Order: sequence, then structure tokens, then C-alpha cells
Amino acid sequence: MQTLGVLPQGVFRGGADLTPRLGIDVLLERNTGLLRTDRGLSLFDDPVKAARFGAVYVVESLPAGLKIQQRGRDSSHYELMPAEPMPFERYVELLTYVVLRPLQRTS
Repeated sequence: MQTLGVLPQGVFRGGADLTPRLGIDVLLERNTGLLRTDRGLSLFDDPVKAARFGAVYVVESLPAGLKIQQRGRDSSHYELMPAEPMPFERYVELLTYVVLRPLQRTS
């Protein structure tokens, strides 16, 4: 496992569910049948934006084989993607090793 060091302020997930939807969250490369490396599950660098999708969790670590990359017009939106082409089942397996910690709000 590698410790997440992509963003110093952290990245957040709205809700603890890391179940990807094939054809929505991740896409297959037609020629190979493997997942493309440019799509994945949504994350945010702003916990307020993540909260729109459920309780806020901090991404603490992720296994080798996954990457976090900014995607889209919203500069606070990131995605948790395959680092290299892989079968959908392998991506699902790697997601089980992602460590999420509930965000502790300070009053």
C-alpha cells in the first residue's frame, strides 16, 4: 500500500461506498476489454462538495494499481482511477484496499 500524498489538504469521498458502475464510473477500452485509465469514482478536495453525496470520508491510503487524478471543469473534482489498464474485477478488488476514515468535524 502507498500512503496518499497527492494532495496536502486531502481528498474526500461522499459516502463510504466504493462500488464502481461499469459503463458509468469506469469504461472499457473496446479493443482490449480492459478498463480505461481516465475514469473512476468521484472524489473531492473540498469536504463540503463531497457531503452532497453522503457522510464525508477522508481517503487515507490506496493500493498500488490505483491513482487519483483531477478530472473535469470543477477543479475540486478528482477521480479514483486504475493506474494501468486492468480487468473490471481487478479494479473492484483493489478498491477493497482503499482506506477511508470518517471526517471528524470540529465545532
